[in-house]
Order: sequence, then C-alpha cells, then structure tokens
Amino acid sequence: MTPPLRATGPGPGLSSTQVEAPTTDSNGLLPPRMGKDARSMSAVSLGLGPRGQSFAVSGPPPGSFSSELKSTISRTDTSRPELASHISFKEELGQGTSEQRQAVFKERIEKETKIKIGSENLLEALNSKNAKQTKDQRLRVESELNTSNRKIAQLKLDLEAEIQRSKEQPASPGSRLPHLFRPAPIRSPSRQAASIDESESDFESESPTFVLAEILQALEAEGRQPDYYIARANDLVELFKRHPTLKYDLAWSIFGLRMQTMLLSDSREVVAAGYRVMRYAITDRNSLQTIRALHTDYLVILALVKESKASVEREQAIKFIRAFLDVKDGVREISHAVVRVIISVAEHSDDRLRSICVLTLAEILIRAPSLLVESGGLSTLADALGDGNYHAPESLTSAFVNIMDVPSRRKLLRSGYELGLPFASFTEPPTSHLHEEKLKANAKVIAALFRSWPGIITLSMHDFVAVRSIVSALCITVAQSRNVLLELFFDILRIKPPSWSSSFLAGRRLTTYGRVTNMKTEGVTEPSQREHEDRSGKRNLVEHFTAIILVVLLHAGLLQALLQAQKDAPNLASRRKTTLLLGEVLKLADQLLPSAWSADLQVLPDLFSTASKFVTEDRSEAVNAIYQVDSVNRTLYRSSASSAFQGTNQSGTNDSTTPARPADTPKTQISTQVDEAQFRSLMLESQVLNSTNYTKWRWDLIQPMIEGPLLNPKRLDEAIKATKFIHRLCGFFRPFKYRFSDVKNTKPNQRYVRAGVALVRSLLQNPEGVKYLAENKMLRQVAECLAQLDRMSGIVSSSPLFSPERLAETLVGGYFAMLGALGSDPKGLQMMERWKIINMFYHIIELPGRDDLIRAMLSNLDFTLDSHPRIILSKAMTSCSKPIRIFSTRLLRKYAIHTVQTSEVGAAKTRSAEWAIRLLVTQLYDPEIE
Repeated sequence: MTPPLRATGPGPGLSSTQVEAPTTDSNGLLPPRMGKDARSMSAVSLGLGPRGQSFAVSGPPPGSFSSELKSTISRTDTSRPELASHISFKEELGQGTSEQRQAVFKERIEKETKIKIGSENLLEALNSKNAKQTKDQRLRVESELNTSNRKIAQLKLDLEAEIQRSKEQPASPGSRLPHLFRPAPIRSPSRQAASIDESESDFESESPTFVLAEILQALEAEGRQPDYYIARANDLVELFKRHPTLKYDLAWSIFGLRMQTMLLSDSREVVAAGYRVMRYAITDRNSLQTIRALHTDYLVILALVKESKASVEREQAIKFIRAFLDVKDGVREISHAVVRVIISVAEHSDDRLRSICVLTLAEILIRAPSLLVESGGLSTLADALGDGNYHAPESLTSAFVNIMDVPSRRKLLRSGYELGLPFASFTEPPTSHLHEEKLKANAKVIAALFRSWPGIITLSMHDFVAVRSIVSALCITVAQSRNVLLELFFDILRIKPPSWSSSFLAGRRLTTYGRVTNMKTEGVTEPSQREHEDRSGKRNLVEHFTAIILVVLLHAGLLQALLQAQKDAPNLASRRKTTLLLGEVLKLADQLLPSAWSADLQVLPDLFSTASKFVTEDRSEAVNAIYQVDSVNRTLYRSSASSAFQGTNQSGTNDSTTPARPADTPKTQISTQVDEAQFRSLMLESQVLNSTNYTKWRWDLIQPMIEGPLLNPKRLDEAIKATKFIHRLCGFFRPFKYRFSDVKNTKPNQRYVRAGVALVRSLLQNPEGVKYLAENKMLRQVAECLAQLDRMSGIVSSSPLFSPERLAETLVGGYFAMLGALGSDPKGLQMMERWKIINMFYHIIELPGRDDLIRAMLSNLDFTLDSHPRIILSKAMTSCSKPIRIFSTRLLRKYAIHTVQTSEVGAAKTRSAEWAIRLLVTQLYDPEIE
C-alpha cells in the first residue's frame, strides 16, 4: 500500500517565502516541527539563523546540480525587524482565506510606501544642510529608505505568489507540503554547542546497520502522511553521508522494495525523496543494473513528461539519471527511451530543466556517442549550439570536436552540415532585441572550431562552404552583425590590438602614435627581451597554426570581403575597425606566409585599380581606404620596429642579425673612424677624465664611445696609454673599490651593467685590450670574491660580495654578465682559466641553497663555444635541484632553434644547436615530469 495523497496549499503559520523555498540537497527534505501553539516553527520565524543552515557534514551528491541559476544574497539590517519574521504578521497570514491574506499584503505595502516617501523627503531636506552636521542622521535615513525598498519588493513578490497560488489552489482543504523540502529548525543558540557535541557522540556510537534496519522497518508503515516518509528518507540520506561505505552492504531485496514503494507514491514529494535516496545508494554498474530491475526507467519517463509545476519530482529524476554518468561505464545503463525523454525536454525552450538536459546530452555524446545518435539527439544538440539560448556553447563545441577527432566517431556526422547553424545566424536578418547576444554566442562556437585541428578539417569540407559564408557575411551592412564579425576575426587570428587602437577607433588621427609607442617601449623588461629572442628564431607551433587559419580565410576571400566592408561600413567606428583589421591581416601575411604568397596581397590590386580610374564614382572612397590602410601599416611598423630595437638594445649582443636602429631614436652611436682631436673632445665631454665620481660621468656618451671609437686600435691605445680613461672605467668596476658593487639594483642603474659588458667585449677585440684586461685587477678581484663561496679555496669572509642579500639589492649580479661576455671569446676563456674562475663555477654549481647564485651564473654564460660552460650547464641539468634543472632546460631553447647557415658564424650556431638538441634528448630521462 502506497502512502496516501495530501492536498496542496500553504499550511498555517507559513510565509510565502517558506512556501516557495527551493528544494535542494543541502536543504534536505525535512518536515516542519510543530511548536506548542500548533504553529510551524522555522529558522526564519524564530530568527535564530539563516535559512538552510545545517550542522551535518555532507559533500555534494553524485549528479547534483542547481537547476535555477539564482543567488541568494543575505543582507543584514537592524533598523526595523523583518515583516516575514514578525509573529503578529505571521498570525495574520495564517488566518482567513486567500483574499484576506492578499488584503494584509496590500495594507503592508501601502504602509511601507508611506515610510519610503517620508524617508525620501527627509533625506532631501538633510542634503540641503551642512553635510558634517547631518552625517549620522543621513546615514540612518538612508538605511531606513533601503529597508523600505527591500520590504516593498519582498511584499510585492509575496503578493504575486499569493495571487498565483489562489488561482492554482484546488478545492481540497488539505495541502501538498512544499515546505517539507527545507531544513529542520535550528535550536536555540544557547543549546547549539551542547547539541552538536551530543549529536557527534551519538553518531560515533551508533550502529549504521541497526539504524538502517530501523529506518527501513519504519518505511513499512502504511497509511501515513507524506511528511512521515519524507522524514525517513532524509534520515537515510544523512546516514549514507555519515557512513559512505554503508551503501556497499545494502540488501537490495529489502531496500529496493522500500524505494520502489516510494517511487510509486501519489505524492510528488515522496517520489522525489525516493529518487534522492536511490541516488545516494549508487555504488557501481552492478548497483545500477539492480536499480533498473526495479523498472526505474518507466518511472523516470513518467516523471519527466509531467507538467512543469511538478518541478520537485522532475528535478530529482534528472539528478538521478545524471548520477549514472558519475559511475564507470554507467552511461551504458541509460536506455534509449530515457535518452529520448531527455531530448524531448531539451527541445522545449521554456522548460526550466532545458539547460541541464542539454548538458546531460552533451556528456552522453562524449561518453557514448552512438547511444545519443541512435536516440536522435544529435540534431537537438546542434540546434542548441546555434540558437544562442544555451549559456555555455563552448562545452557543446568541445563535445562535437571530441567526436570529430577520431574517424570511428567522425562517421556519426553523416551529412557534414551539423555545425552549420552557428554560421547561418550571421546571414539571417535580426528578428528580436536578443539577436546580438545570439551572434556573440555563435561567435564563441565558431572561434572554438577554428582553434582545433578537427574543427579546421571539418570547416574545410564542401570547399570551405562554412568559412565562405562567415566571410561573405562581412558584406551585410547590419551594424550589430558587422561588429561581432570583426571581433570574431580578431579572435580567430589571435590579433592583439595595439595600445593606440582605442584612440584610433574613437576617431583620432594617427600622427603621434609612433612617438608614444617609442616612449612606451623604452622600458622593455626582460620577458619582452626573451620574447624578441624567441621570435628571431623559428616560428612556434601557435604561429604555424595561425598561418594555416590565415591561408584558409584568405582562400575564402577575406581580403576582398574586408575591402568591400570598408567601403560600405555602416558607421565611422566600423570603418576604422575594418581598416585596422585589414592592416593587421596584411602584417600577419607578411610575417607568417611565404613571400611568394603574400606579395600579391600587399599591393591590394582591386583597391588600386579602382583608385586609378578617374571616371568612376568610387575613386575617392578607394583613395581614402588606401590612405587609411597605409597609415595603419606605417604605425604598426613603427610600433614593431621600436619594440624590436628596444629588445635588442637590452640584450647587449653584437649579433649581425639584429635590426638596425630606427632613425627617430636618440643618438647613441658614434663612428669608429674619428680623429684624435674628436676622440679627445669626446673623452672630455664624458667627464671621466675630470672627476673620479661616477655619478658625474655622462654614461649616455660613455657606452657609445666604448661601442664605437674604442674598437679602433689607435683610439684604444691612446685611451690606455695616454689617458686614464680606460683605467678609471675598469677601476669603477673593481669589486673592492665598492663603487659598482654597491650600486642599488634598480632599472635605471642597469646602464652600468650594459656599459661593463660592452667594455669587456671591446677590449677583447684587439690584442692591446686583451693584454690590458689580463693584467688589470678587476678579473683578479672578481675571482677572489667568487673564491669566498668556494669551500675548497680556503678564503672566507664574514660578508661575502655574492651573498643573497647583496645579489638581490645591488648590481653584483652584473659581474656574471661581464664573465659571460668574457667566456664568449676563446681569449676570455683563457683568462678565466688563469684565475681559476672556471673551477669556482664547478664548485658553485654544487652549493646547496644558493639557487639564486646558480641562476645568475647560468643565465649569463655563453654556451656557443664547445668548452667548460657547456659541461657546467649539463652538470646543472642533472645534479642540481628541480627548479634549477627546469631553468637549465629552458636555457637551451635559444640554442636549439638556430637557423642552419653556411657562414662560419652560422656553422658555429648550427653546431651549438646540435649540442643543445642532444642535451635535450638526454634530459628526457629526467624523472621529473616538468
């Protein structure tokens, strides 16, 4: 015998917010507890805690989700008590008919409206007075006004709910108990701690099998009210939460019979409770087969085809089905009939469970594609992918990309046009105000397809018909569609708008952007430098993939479509955005495509032919378009050239492949061929000969002199023997003079490091410089400072120069940059071996806890020559800590990507690339996955 049916309608003593409380797993399915005055006592009416508070520790159940994406925001207001929690107001609501309760709501709304009007008038009067004197009073009035607004809004919602309930309420005096799906009332605060301790001790001492037997025996009772069975079901759920292993020992012959009785009940709440308990009892595929033997497939179908007002039962039914997906191979136990009923729910756009049904179908498509296709759900997912109403289109796109990735699953897309709906929306006329949102959702789908190989292959079917449709949509003059399309192409081609794009799109002229860009790139940081170094070599995989996408779009007529869109742009902003995209496309084609492919694109033949015809009416527009495109291209070129120069300037290398200095940069280069008088004048202007204070020296002139005239042997000999220019420069860098070694490690002070590196390189260029550098005290003192860290040297110091604090706060790390420049030349390596610096490097690699020192050393050494630095790097890659091994492996990148060349320098780079690749292959045996 099944539990009897109870009629619907709100019980006495319940506010409308309690009646409409949502049914979630965290709330439970508990019945109300009755007080002494026979009224229902809830957490809200008692004012003891927020609704939904529970002391039971529980995790999310399998297959759980929130069907309504609403957030509950609790706001604290102590100025006036909540009407819904006032006892007298509850008594008024609990008495009389629905019309009387509606009258009470209306009376309260009028009262709160008068309070609101009074508060607004008082606030307006206070605003006209002195703000300091009326600050506290104004805050109280604003709080009262906010309270009144919230009360009015809540009362209006309650009134509407009461009116709607009066329309749906049956003639039966009884009521179904939607209030059963809320938590049990919270105990008084004075007894909370004691009750928690008692409950925990009870839970530890209880016997789960005995409690389970008691609950199942209680469920045998017949003729009880629905709240009785719901309470027992909630006890079962809490028992499963406290004892997760209990569900593995269930006697399904008894437990399954009790659950089947609940699922066959006439009460929707009892049925929902049955689904909830069954969901918590799932363990593996065998348990799913046992559950299906209870004919749950038919019961789930009957639940999902009911009207939407049976939301509690339908929600728990879909949660029950989704729990199958959380079990290994559980999707195999979902029948075709159940999948078809889920499809039917997903096809109703106004159904509250539509979104979760679409998500369930997408998961089934990933786990069992044939099951979904045989059930006819592929077209439903394709429609959901293109109608724009589903708020997570990327997840659906991922499901389709997954089945397109393997030939065995790809054959399920029989027509090849399943993904055409998102593209078709861009050629359809707008039908509602939500058309733009639909276009943005479809743009996300298209972008996701363009970012994967299966998507590119699928879009290339039928002679790129899908790509041609999206490109030809640029000719449509609808502003909304045009703007979304342009943003889509920026996203597909991975184009990052330049810093001046917002000003350009706003209508400003492109006159000063070159200078602004140069100023912004003067302080390019080390990551930008590394990025430039990476770009100087081979292209990475992302750029290769972008090149393929660009070729596909150009083949589909993107360039011609952009020119046409530039002519008939609906507004100025759209025209400027089209011009910017056109310039970026030409720039990408020049950078990523072979010159034989991109040469014809750069001349824009169609546009130039129109501009050269003086008798046509479109000539002026074509000339204007050419001017705008050329202006954008020149600005983009200045931006990229300036950035490239700044990265090269900071790298401190004399690589012949680095780009030349732009003409608009400050004068920092002096010719090597200067006469004696000019050279003496330059030395005097540098202030090096006039003062020993390095802060008075003109470093903006010193470094160009080092990189220019000092490369001339005559000028270098004069600077060494006839003046103290080189002597004072080298003296500045000597560690024990504590000039360079005490300079703070700041960004402006990095010029001293660059000057020191340039000085070492210049001295190594001729024999006189090599002789002077070998005899100078600078290298000797640097070696002595390194020996302070070498335990085998016997030299100790209480405050070593390369201590962690000095390495972080001063420029002593610049000595490794100078040693790296020294090690890039065979003559410099001989000096390092003479002063035992190489031996100290081997010992520094073995220092524990000095990863900062090892990083500074490895990042500045030059590994082009086949000598000791390579051995040091290989030792760091195998014997140092995990962070250093990862760091050393990344250092090999710029050596492994050198282009093969025929010159002597190119041959050396090729040999270093071979060495780097061999070392990287050896590094694959490192046990660390990273």
